[in-house]
Amino acid sequence: MQDRPPLIMKHAPLKFPSCLFMLLLLMMAGNLHGQIIFPVDVHHGQSVETCTGVFTDSSLGDTATTYDPGEYLYITFMSNDPDRVHLWFDFDLFSLGEGDTLFVHDGADATAPLLMAATGQELQGERIVSSDGSLFFHFVSDAFDPGDPEFRLGWYANISCKNTCELFVATIDPLDGLKHCPLELDSVSFAASASYMPEHFDYDPNGFVFSWIIEEQEVGGQQVGWLFEEPGAYTVRLIANDPLTTCTAQAVEVLLVATIPELEGTMASADTVCAEEMFTLTGEATPTVWTGFPTAVMEDVPFLIGKHEHWAYESALEFDVFGDETEILSGEDFDHVCIYIEHVDQSQLMFELESPGGVVVQLKAPDGPTANLGEPVVWEHDIPGTPYAYCFSPFPQYGRMAVTTPQFYEYTDNAGNYYFNATHMPEGLYTPEQSLNEFAGSPMNGKWSLRIEDHTLGESGHVFGWSLLFNEVFYPDSLIFIPEIVEEKWSYNGNPIPGNPAVTSLSEPGDHEFLFQVTDNFGCTYDTTITVHLLPLPEAEIVSELEIPICEGDSTLLTVMPINNDAFHWEYQWQIGGTDMPGRTYDTLMVKEPGLYTAMITEYTIVNTDTIHKCINFFEKDVSDQNCDLNIPNVFTPNADGINDLFEIKNLEHYPNAQIVIYNRWGAKVFEHTDYYNNWWDGAGAPDGTYFYVLRYTRLGKTRFAEGTVTIIR
Repeated sequence: MQDRPPLIMKHAPLKFPSCLFMLLLLMMAGNLHGQIIFPVDVHHGQSVETCTGVFTDSSLGDTATTYDPGEYLYITFMSNDPDRVHLWFDFDLFSLGEGDTLFVHDGADATAPLLMAATGQELQGERIVSSDGSLFFHFVSDAFDPGDPEFRLGWYANISCKNTCELFVATIDPLDGLKHCPLELDSVSFAASASYMPEHFDYDPNGFVFSWIIEEQEVGGQQVGWLFEEPGAYTVRLIANDPLTTCTAQAVEVLLVATIPELEGTMASADTVCAEEMFTLTGEATPTVWTGFPTAVMEDVPFLIGKHEHWAYESALEFDVFGDETEILSGEDFDHVCIYIEHVDQSQLMFELESPGGVVVQLKAPDGPTANLGEPVVWEHDIPGTPYAYCFSPFPQYGRMAVTTPQFYEYTDNAGNYYFNATHMPEGLYTPEQSLNEFAGSPMNGKWSLRIEDHTLGESGHVFGWSLLFNEVFYPDSLIFIPEIVEEKWSYNGNPIPGNPAVTSLSEPGDHEFLFQVTDNFGCTYDTTITVHLLPLPEAEIVSELEIPICEGDSTLLTVMPINNDAFHWEYQWQIGGTDMPGRTYDTLMVKEPGLYTAMITEYTIVNTDTIHKCINFFEKDVSDQNCDLNIPNVFTPNADGINDLFEIKNLEHYPNAQIVIYNRWGAKVFEHTDYYNNWWDGAGAPDGTYFYVLRYTRLGKTRFAEGTVTIIR
C-alpha cells in the first residue's frame, strides 16, 4: 500500500457578504426537504452508515441560526454499500468564524490520518473523498459572542458513495495547446495520465493502458502525435484502462484549428501613383466561421425564378445540435438569415422563413422600388448572374428592403453586357418585414424552411442558396467558432508602416510590394501582398541664356532642359512667386524682371491602355539682377605699389569681347586689345601724361562706344 492521503478536490473559495450567505443558507434549507439530514450535534458521537443525505453543522437541520459557541462535536460516517465503499462529500456551503475548525480524518476516529483542519471558507465548493469506507469529522467552535454571527453559517455537504472505478480518472495533457494554425507541418502532441481519487491504492501507473480515438482512428500509447492540417474542431478522446482493477476512464478535449480569414478586400487607394505621391493602403481581414453542422443550402445549379408561373423556390435546413428543450426566446436569438440571389426587380419578390413549430415570418414583402438584386443578366433569362448576400438580422444596417433607397452602380454581366447607372439594393443586413420575435417559442432543432416567390412573371433571376445562423451563445466551440483578429499591420521591405489604413509614399519609380499581415487569437499569421506601380516624376533643370545675376534692364531666356525623359508628353506652366503666368505654357520663358520663376511640369502616362495618369513636378530658378554700368577711371598710377597700377574698367566682365584702342596726345596708337578683360593696360613704355581711349562693346544686342581720357601719374 502506498501511504498517500485521499484527494481533496480544490475549487476557488467563494467569499460572500453575510446577507448573501444567509440567502444561500435559506435556499439550501429548502433543498433539505425530503432528504436525510445529519446535523453534527444530533449525531454527536455516533457512527452513521449511509451513502445518501446531507451533513450539516449543529443548527442547519432545525433553524436558520448559526451554530453555538463552545461546541465540541464529532461524528463518524461509514459507507453502507459494500460495492461503493468510498465516501464522497461535496461541500456546497462552508463558512466558519475565526477560531472555529472542522477536523477531517481519513478513517473511523481521531487516530486516522488528518486530511484537513478547515476553517473560514476553506472547504467552500470543495470535495473530500475517503480512502476507505469511513470518515471522521470533529468540530470545535470558539467562545464567540452569539450576537455576532457573521460568517458562522456552518456547512452543508451532500453525501454519496463511489466504487473504485468511479474514482479512476483519466486526464489529457495537450502538450502543444488546443489552438493551432492550419497547414502546419508539425504534429500536435498529447500526453495521457490516470489516477485514482484518492491516490491511496497500491496501483502501478506504468501498468495503465492508454488508447486514443482521433478522427475516428484508434491509436495506442501514453503519448501520441497527430497532424491536423484543415480548419475545424477535432475531438480527441482518451480511454485509460487499469488491467489490475479492470477500471476504465475516459477524457475528452476539443482541439481547434483556425479558419483562414478573407483578405480579398485589401487594396491600395490606387494601383498606379506618382513617385513621392501619398497613397493609402487599406487592409481588410474578415474572419471565417467554422461550423461542424450544415448552416447553409447551396444550389449546385442556380434556381431560375420568375420566368414561369408557380416557379417558387423552397428548401430547408434541419438542425439537431441543440438541447431538446431549446427554444427561441426572442429575435435576438438569431444572428442572421442570408439569401444569395440575383434578380432584375426586387419589388416582385417575397421571402419568408418557417420554423419547425410552423411559425411563418415574412422577411421581405413584394413591394418597394424597382431595383436589381445582385448583378442579373437582364436580357437572357437562362444565364445566371452574380449573386449578392441579402441578410435579415435583429441587428441590421438598413431598414426594411421595401423602404430602403436603391443605390447606383455599373457592372458587366456574365453575358458581357455593360450597364451604367443601374439601380440595385446594396448587399448587407436588412430589417425583416415582420419581427423575428414572432418565432418566440419555436424549437431550434428541427426543419427550418425558406420560401421565395416571384409575384410577377417575365422579369427573372436566380437563387444560389441561403444560410441560417443563430446567436453564437447557443453553439459550443466543438460546433462553431470564429477566430478573432487581434493584430493588423502593414510593412514595406520589412519596415513597418503605422496604422490601418496606412498612408505612405515612395520616391523610387517601379513596382513596389507592400505586405499586409494579420494575426488571430490562435497565434496564426496570414498575409497578402499589394503591388503599387510608381511612375517617375519629370526631372529637369532650368538654364538661363545669360549668367545670373543679369544686368539691370537686360532680358534672359529661361529654358527647361529634360533630364530623365524626352519631354514628349510634358505640359508646362510657368509661375512667378507661386502664381500662374497666363499663356506661359511653353518650355521657354523670356524674363526681364527679377523674381523666383517656377516651371510646373505635368507628364502624362497611359496606364492600362485606357487610363491616363499625370505626374507633376516643380523646378525653380531665382533670377536676380545687378548694376552692370561701366566704371572707367580717368587716372591710374603704374608705380608698382600695388594700388591703382592698371587701367581697370569695372563691370566690363558683363560685356565679353570688348575692344579698346588707346592713343597718345599726338594720335599715335599706344595700346590695343580685341577682348579687353583681365588684361588691363599697365602703361608700360608710356610716359606720364594724358591719353585718349575708345572702348567698343555690345549691350542688349547693340554695339556701343565709350570714349574719354585717362592720365598716367607715377
